[in-house]
Amino acid sequence: MIRKAFNTFKQHKSTIKKWRNRSLLVFAIIFTIWYINCLPDELFNNSTSTVLLDKDGNLLGAKISADGQWRFSAGKTIPAKFEICLLEFEDRNFYGHYGISARGIGRAISQNIKYKRVVSGGSTLTMQLARIMKKNPARTLREKVLEMLLATRMEIRFDKKEILNYYTANAPFGNNVVGLEAASWRYFGRNSNSLSWAESATLAVLPNAPGLIYPGKNHKRLLDKRNRLLKRLYDIKKIDETTYHLALSEPLPDKPLPLPQLAPHLLAKLIKEGYKGKTIQSTLDNNLQQKTAQLLQIHSERLQENKIFNGAVIITSVKTGKVLAYIGNTRSTNKEYSSDVDCISAPRSTGSILKPFLYAKCLEDGLITPNMLIPDIPTQFGSFSPKNFTKQYDGAVAANKALARSLNIPMVRLLNEYGLEKFHRDLKNYGITTLHKPAKHYGLSLILGGAEARLDELSKAYTQMAQELKFGKSKPILLVTEKNKKLDKKNKEKNNLKLKTDKASIYSTFQAMVDVNRPDEDGNWRAFASAQKIAWKTGTSFGFRDAWAIGITPDYVVAVWIGNADGEGRPGLTGIKAAAPLLFDVFAQLPRSSSWFAEPRDGMSKINMCSESGHRASDLCEKTELVWMPKNCSNTTACPYHQIIHLTKNKLYRVDSECENVYNMKHVTWFILPPLVERYYKFNHPNYRVLPDFKPECLAKISDKAIAVLYPKPNSKIYVPIEIDGRTGRTVFEAAHRNVNTKVFWHLDDEFIGETKEIHQLALNPSIGKHKLMLIDENGISLSMKFETLGRDN
Repeated sequence: MIRKAFNTFKQHKSTIKKWRNRSLLVFAIIFTIWYINCLPDELFNNSTSTVLLDKDGNLLGAKISADGQWRFSAGKTIPAKFEICLLEFEDRNFYGHYGISARGIGRAISQNIKYKRVVSGGSTLTMQLARIMKKNPARTLREKVLEMLLATRMEIRFDKKEILNYYTANAPFGNNVVGLEAASWRYFGRNSNSLSWAESATLAVLPNAPGLIYPGKNHKRLLDKRNRLLKRLYDIKKIDETTYHLALSEPLPDKPLPLPQLAPHLLAKLIKEGYKGKTIQSTLDNNLQQKTAQLLQIHSERLQENKIFNGAVIITSVKTGKVLAYIGNTRSTNKEYSSDVDCISAPRSTGSILKPFLYAKCLEDGLITPNMLIPDIPTQFGSFSPKNFTKQYDGAVAANKALARSLNIPMVRLLNEYGLEKFHRDLKNYGITTLHKPAKHYGLSLILGGAEARLDELSKAYTQMAQELKFGKSKPILLVTEKNKKLDKKNKEKNNLKLKTDKASIYSTFQAMVDVNRPDEDGNWRAFASAQKIAWKTGTSFGFRDAWAIGITPDYVVAVWIGNADGEGRPGLTGIKAAAPLLFDVFAQLPRSSSWFAEPRDGMSKINMCSESGHRASDLCEKTELVWMPKNCSNTTACPYHQIIHLTKNKLYRVDSECENVYNMKHVTWFILPPLVERYYKFNHPNYRVLPDFKPECLAKISDKAIAVLYPKPNSKIYVPIEIDGRTGRTVFEAAHRNVNTKVFWHLDDEFIGETKEIHQLALNPSIGKHKLMLIDENGISLSMKFETLGRDN
């Protein structure tokens, strides 16, 4: 009986042991699985501040994270001074333990018993990291054990430097400051690599009790902690005596400092483009950014007297394509001035700033040569009648001078000849994305500011032109360094648009822009021009709403916009007066280019040119010269202005075979401009020789019934019709010419109103009263007549 009971007990004990072993095994398996997976894939998924750095890693600005904390992304390295301070204060055996320090725990137990309260937790730096990861739960024995387990797991998963990096990036430093880098900028106004021993020691003691001690609060306790740490560093010979005493003399910061905001508009732009919560290393140069912003502010304060409040500047390196300065607007505390608007990326009316693109394309197309005369006369295209800024006419002006002087009429005529649709397409290829309407919507006013463009896109287009000229190809324009750049495919394609303007045409365009001249130019401009060679162009939008200036050297492109963000126009808001002075001040602070662009002879030809007309020389041109110019210029028309005329023997009168014997004629080459062109040209060119008059008997035969006005009749009285809607309509005036291919130029009251060929009809709306109508043909033959317009009440 006893034996049986003993055997039963023995079997029962064996069963219990088996179940215990199995339970332990299950527990071990479960614990192992938990231990392996106890750490999340990412230790921290907190939102981070968006941080903008310059090309050298200096802080340009930051935006607080979504949870209201100043928390910067983790850096790759930890400053040596801070690491020494931190480990001496928090965990001197950091590199000698595996997450748990028996010595530290023993010391904590001893101190807690001695002081009869918890004065030390015995936590290693790794255990503190585990606690931070778990959002600082209540201090209990259970949590302490869990922290130990997590710490050992971290030691297995990460190396010591990674653990230290996690800690410094996520440790609390008081107030709403998290992480070493944020603390360094908030408390000392510089990056952590620049901290002194005293500053490093101050930050090293903060995570120990961030809710109790931070600069500006409990000053004495913080100072004592810092100085004790400095004394420890001195005792273990990490710092010498001189450094120690100098560190002790350094004051503590009184309160958190505001972070720099040197490029707020770029920061906002990059956040919109997907960089939110990231640390972005931009291409900007900190010093240049600050100097340029200061220059803009100085100019803005002057312009504010004229109620002009906004401006923007962007500087780009031609060599690298990197944007070196991005000042999106002026600084102002007055919200009415719209200083938050990024004027660099805001579409604005272009004024004349697109003219160099048209000039380059006309050269490339073989439509013009640089010196070719372009008519500058009263011009009408339907209801569009362009005017020069000065309201004056030159008659004819060389194409390069028309660009340099920014004359409107020659450029409109060039656009009409080159093709509106083609130029509209060219601008899109240059990277102008603001042309949302078809070409016909803008019409010929496209070249005068009828469309909008962005300063950054204009800067990019001119920079890539300079790159094509200097390097033979364009490069991407960069705002952030390549290691930060993660653009989608669409943005990559947009940023890598290739310009298709040949180098020789670009070179000739820049040469014309170097010679920029204005009627109101003064001695200061000339003095600057002698100091540095710059290709530059200004623009002024209709209504004096936008002032542009863009300058190009082989090294830099500077683009300036001045105006009001709300679009209000102001008198004197012109490119030459408001934007160009700032442009030159910016260039004055940039390193001077050692040389100019090399002449691209491989894309040029030596062409025999007429010295007077700028066309390819014909056999009749008296003065010619061989000139290097873009190859396609050889496709331009030969000089049409040098013609053979027939004179009397004494060369006083013109004649022809109808009124003079051929044997009595002198055949002479003469530079002849069309009558309307000549009318204005001769006033600006005293050496221009006007054609001799026809011999009286010849003139009578030639002019007899050469031009006739069919409607209205001379001295007649006419009515202008009234449309159905009550508005005054138009009356069709009609004339006839003996030679249907001859152009006829119409003038009403000595004001040019248009030209006709073949069908000589114009729809006019003359005001009530007496008028004078004058017609002039290509040969200078004219006809004048008077008529009177009556009102319906007459």
